[in-house]
Amino acid sequence: MHRAITAVFFGIIFCLSSCGPNRDKAIAEIKELEAKALKDSTEPVSGEYAYNLQMAYGEFADKFPEDPEAPEYMFKSANLSIHLGWGKSAIQLLDMFLAKYPNDKHAPEAMFYRAYVYDNQINDDAKAGEAYNAYITKYPSHAFAADAKASIKNLGKTDEELIKEFEKMNGDSTLKDSSAQKAG
Repeated sequence: MHRAITAVFFGIIFCLSSCGPNRDKAIAEIKELEAKALKDSTEPVSGEYAYNLQMAYGEFADKFPEDPEAPEYMFKSANLSIHLGWGKSAIQLLDMFLAKYPNDKHAPEAMFYRAYVYDNQINDDAKAGEAYNAYITKYPSHAFAADAKASIKNLGKTDEELIKEFEKMNGDSTLKDSSAQKAG
């Protein structure tokens, strides 16, 4: 009887150690995928490696939500989606990140990136405006606040309209600069 209990005990220990999530193995896999996917910053990220890396980031965050690396990996996953132009995926990941880790150091950037994706990848001016305004309300003195305000002013404008405004602003400042030089 003692041997049977010992065998069951060791069987349970073995199963828990081999069947349970292995944090170190997951991190090693992520590092390997990062090395493959991000090996050369001048080359575009491979779609296959990027997808696998994004999945590995997500699986880690799902399996180890309390781990200090989990918010970092979820944030990296969202950034990868943004970089690859996967707007809908990026929004889902940013929403999950903000719901799970609202006080994380990356929360301000995540909130701004969410607005940016609605603005520049999904092209939904209404949601972009709401997201930019929510960001400005929550982080009025953050580094991206001025960018958010400028983005709101430019929502709905075509590239041609933006170019004309920029040229007009540049032309006006050039005229002011030359007038000031003549006066001085």
